[in-house]
Amino acid sequence: MTIVWFLVAVVLFSAAWGSISAAPWVPTRANQRDRLFEHLKLKPGEAIIDLGCGTGTLLFAAVRSYPEVIARGYEVSVLPLVFGWLHKLAGIKRHRNVSLRFGNLFRAPIQDADTVVIFLLSSCYPRLISKLKNELKPSARVIVEAWPLPNIEPTQTIREEGLLPIFIYDAERIRGV
Repeated sequence: MTIVWFLVAVVLFSAAWGSISAAPWVPTRANQRDRLFEHLKLKPGEAIIDLGCGTGTLLFAAVRSYPEVIARGYEVSVLPLVFGWLHKLAGIKRHRNVSLRFGNLFRAPIQDADTVVIFLLSSCYPRLISKLKNELKPSARVIVEAWPLPNIEPTQTIREEGLLPIFIYDAERIRGV
């Protein structure tokens, strides 16, 4: 019985830590994901990284739309991550290019990312912008859902009725701040 309480404590602590450090788990809606991938036009072999990936639904959708991309996500909350791992196992062949990892998004390596996706609370943006400035390769782009990065002009903004706004930035603009 002690192990059960330990596991419950781990799940609760990881959810609390995720909520405090960046954002609570709020999945991106299917119509939002579809609209996002209509605009991204990912190329075969490109790496897309989702910081705070939750269950990985955005990454699974990326691979459905673009089967040759490499999709990697980082999540600190255990419960959604376990659901994501189960989803991957259920479609192991279809999802061979998806990797879901337990880890702090502020420590996640993003140097190889062509696209970084962020759906987090704006309170974590100062720390996140510092990470992006220091680690993004010059050709990378950053997709931000809901709240724009402060004091940085997006290269494109997508606003549609019934959807959260999507802000697209290139690494050079982020570095220029």
